[in-house]
Amino acid sequence: MTIVIALTIHEFGHLIAAFLLKIKLQRFKITLFGFNLSADLENIKLYKKNILFFAGPFSNIIVFCILKYTKYYNFAQINLFLSLINMIPILPLDGGNICKTILDSIIDSISVCRYMIMTNCFFIVCFLVLFYFYKNWLYILLIIMAVRGIVNEDRHLLEKNIKLNYYKRIKRKK
Repeated sequence: MTIVIALTIHEFGHLIAAFLLKIKLQRFKITLFGFNLSADLENIKLYKKNILFFAGPFSNIIVFCILKYTKYYNFAQINLFLSLINMIPILPLDGGNICKTILDSIIDSISVCRYMIMTNCFFIVCFLVLFYFYKNWLYILLIIMAVRGIVNEDRHLLEKNIKLNYYKRIKRKK
């Protein structure tokens, strides 16, 4: 139950940031991995995107700092843990979204998708090794999340390639 409260605090941090940054949210859904707020971030400035992605982990850090010396120390630890896990640079975690947003401002989107797929693959191997040694099921959950990120990026990459080829054909016909 405490993890659900920590996840709610995390998503509430994103919600507050979206409200303050005037980013319109499209939908809210509950998934296997917790809650998920979705927004169209295509035309949002880089700094706003990063503030939005940092807001969730930051809210968990605040809760940790407030409660670490109280009788709610265990809940504080869960918030710290959730914050740190969310900063791993794999998609769909906040760390992966921050990494992707920064890369999007430097290189083309197709290369960004490929980089994020490679990053997720690297972390899948790392999590498999950690699971082998520690037998902690959290690593399996992280592997599932990383695979989900690969599937989403692969779909995104395919959509980009289809659009690119479509526009090339239209240009050739003119």
